[in-house]
Amino acid sequence: MNKDIAKGFSIGAIAPVIAFLIYVGFYLEVELETAIKTIDRMGTMTHHISLSVFLTNTILFFMQIKMYKDKVARGILGATLAYAFLVLILILF
Repeated sequence: MNKDIAKGFSIGAIAPVIAFLIYVGFYLEVELETAIKTIDRMGTMTHHISLSVFLTNTILFFMQIKMYKDKVARGILGATLAYAFLVLILILF
C-alpha cells in the first residue's frame, strides 16, 4: 500500500472520532460515558457515527483534492467506506 494512501486512511479513521469527542465535550456538555449510554439507549449510535464520519471526512477529502493530494484523498475515501461497512454491520446485526 502506498504511504500516502495509508496516511489518508489513518486521517480518515481518526478524524471522526476526534470530531465526535469535540461534539460531546463542547456541544452536549456531558461526560463521554453518559453521552454514549444515552445515545445507545436512544438507539441512534449509527446515526451519530454516520454523521461524524460524513461531515469530517467530506471536508478532509475536498481539502486534499484542492491541494492536489489525490492519494491521501483516496485513503480518506477508503476510511469512509470502511465506516460505512461498519454502520451497515451495526444496523443488520
